[in-house]
Amino acid sequence: MLLKTVQSNRIGAKQLITHRFKLDQVLQAYDTFGKAADTKALNVIIEA
Repeated sequence: MLLKTVQSNRIGAKQLITHRFKLDQVLQAYDTFGKAADTKALNVIIEA
């Protein structure tokens, strides 16, 4: 359902990214996503 919403341009994919991490912060990214209820993380992006 979420994918269809993005594909129909009703919401932009960038709006769903709440946290960004560099590759060397991958453990912090996993921790943040694992505690999504506390961190309010919808999606995290790991940038190379």
